[in-house]
Amino acid sequence: MKNKLIRLAELIQEDFSENLIAAFRSSEKQSLARRLAITSDAIAFHQSRSEELWLKAGSKRTAEEKHAAARAELAAFVFAYLTGDVREYAESAREAMRTLGRQGEIDIVKSLAEC
Repeated sequence: MKNKLIRLAELIQEDFSENLIAAFRSSEKQSLARRLAITSDAIAFHQSRSEELWLKAGSKRTAEEKHAAARAELAAFVFAYLTGDVREYAESAREAMRTLGRQGEIDIVKSLAEC
């Protein structure tokens, strides 16, 4: 499961200034609280960025805005996985993977949702 979480963290990481990947890759296990905190920060960052891009485009959806929103959805899925409430976020995470052009990696979401 760790490799799957790392892969999702890599997708979420784009444009996010904190090192989300390190929280999941670290050889010294990061605390759950730290992983939740940085994942929550990623959700907030990508949601804010999505809104900013939407407003900048005159309240229209652009590819860049859709990608930011998709990264927020993936981060929400990871947060839900860490808290044990993953199933209700699975469909939006699968759609986020499609939005990011990662159809071949949708199975990551599926396998994590089944845990």
